[in-house]
Amino acid sequence: MKLNNGNLSLNREWLLIIILAMVKLLIHLLTFDNYELHRDAYLYYAQGEHLAWGFVAVPPSIGFFSWLFTGIFGDTVFALRLVPAIVGAINVLIIGAMVKELGGKALAILIACLAYLAGFAYLHVNTLFQPVSFNHLYWLLSGYLLLLLVRRKDTRIWILIGIVFGIAFLNKYSIVFFYAALGIAMLISRHRKLLWSKHFLIGAVAGLLIILPNLIWQYNHNWPVLHHMEELRRTQLVHVSYTDFLLDQLIMNAQALPLWLGALGILLFHPKERNYRVFGLVFLGVILLLLLGSGKAYYTLGLYPIYFAFGAYYLEKYFRGRSYKFAVTIVVAFLLTGIAGGLYMDGIPFLKPEQVAREKAFRWEDGQMHDIPQDLSDMRGWNTIAGEVIKIYEELSPKEQQNCAIYCELYAQAGALMFHGKSHGLPKPMCFTGSFTFWAPDSLSQSHVIAVIENARAPETDSLMKLYFENYELSATIDDPWFRENGTGIFLGENPTPQLESDYKQWAEEAKALYRKRP
Repeated sequence: MKLNNGNLSLNREWLLIIILAMVKLLIHLLTFDNYELHRDAYLYYAQGEHLAWGFVAVPPSIGFFSWLFTGIFGDTVFALRLVPAIVGAINVLIIGAMVKELGGKALAILIACLAYLAGFAYLHVNTLFQPVSFNHLYWLLSGYLLLLLVRRKDTRIWILIGIVFGIAFLNKYSIVFFYAALGIAMLISRHRKLLWSKHFLIGAVAGLLIILPNLIWQYNHNWPVLHHMEELRRTQLVHVSYTDFLLDQLIMNAQALPLWLGALGILLFHPKERNYRVFGLVFLGVILLLLLGSGKAYYTLGLYPIYFAFGAYYLEKYFRGRSYKFAVTIVVAFLLTGIAGGLYMDGIPFLKPEQVAREKAFRWEDGQMHDIPQDLSDMRGWNTIAGEVIKIYEELSPKEQQNCAIYCELYAQAGALMFHGKSHGLPKPMCFTGSFTFWAPDSLSQSHVIAVIENARAPETDSLMKLYFENYELSATIDDPWFRENGTGIFLGENPTPQLESDYKQWAEEAKALYRKRP
């Protein structure tokens, strides 16, 4: 069948979008083993081994994806890195679809998608098995559905929006910021009449039904999310300043600054773009809500791809002749500079820590400056810890192995041992951080304990080991200057004293009491 020009153009544009999505996927498939898994990925892997409707720090869906992909591809780094890679490729498809929906042609599609592909923040995020990857997908998908709603005036789209909200809520609670801003923006925009629809109510009910099991779980466990947020405020959010937050908004997507900042200006002030002004209001609403809530700067990253699409479309729409060529040149220059800057400032997923290290150049969540990015440090040391524990365990006699427990101070240590130790028959580690609290036994009765302790050579650590074991030895120490917990030690303790058995019961009771429903 002969295709007319319109159909032929359509197919070429979709082919371009698909090619760009495949490039995004290939970038991550070709670099997936450049690093160990991130510390948080080990926690999410462990959640996949203990599926539930909720966990201490995050909603349940990341555990489901861990269970699904490791079930298909095995307990491998590839399995967990494949997930965010696929999500990143889907994001490219949605960005391209948004440009097409707006009326943009091939060059606009290419520019918008390249803005995402060249963004070091998205290269970084789509390397990590974390809820934040999915968060970007759900924010972008919500923006695309909002675009369909305001263009087509089909209120049935509210049902899809409600469903996406529910699924997004089960991934990361910060979706509430986006939807709160969306609701406010709709109320003060010319599209407020779209809210008065039975489909809006159906969508709201659908979203509520989806999130209800998690809310029930939260209620039955004394609202762990509130305890987690309080800990975040005390240890991390206290270091967030308004100035740094706003400055980071410019830095995180500097590669596409002319696109998204230009789009924002047009959306808010251009008289011919009033139909889309709601998107400008959503952006301002999210920024304001996160500032008021002391949110981290990267929480907004899911927003920007929406404005890449608008920016590329407006570039094509409002520039002509020489001005168009000049504008495109500026945008391309920013994209190329952004790639170089991303390698210099971050390096993920291409460079090793020693290739990006600069003295006191990187601010971590503790508010202090360090020599390498925090996430690079968080992808070191876990293989070594697991290898040493496996070695110690396998040197025990079969009888001693049957009567051996493993204790970890940190959830990442415990998750790494679960991930790497399953094929070696390691017992499941005991730990009282994160959701491991739910899975820890109430008492300790084994004759041998392998303990992974963060400050192994500290005098107080030696004193505790003497108090808790009749015999013990420091079997291994991690020596890696790029590892955040450098100096972590692995002890083998024999014949725990009654003091350890008593203290362990107290630790277990206190940790678990926090998550019991209060009468």
